[in-house]
Amino acid sequence: MEHWHRHLGVYGICLNEEKLLVIRKGGGPYFGRYDLPGGTVEANESLVGAMHREFLEETGLSNRNYRKFGC
Repeated sequence: MEHWHRHLGVYGICLNEEKLLVIRKGGGPYFGRYDLPGGTVEANESLVGAMHREFLEETGLSNRNYRKFGC
């Protein structure tokens, strides 16, 4: 039997007064680079749930107003 690994990530765009929120990566292959807040969807986690969790983990902010715009 073959086993497949699929990576599914979620990323958020946060704008405030025409400024884009980015985070500086602290580890992994993108260490020291800037990126949108987000990351990997965990097993049995919804896309929205993953976005809320990742956004809070990486920024300390909770995202109350959001729209899904792509999958």
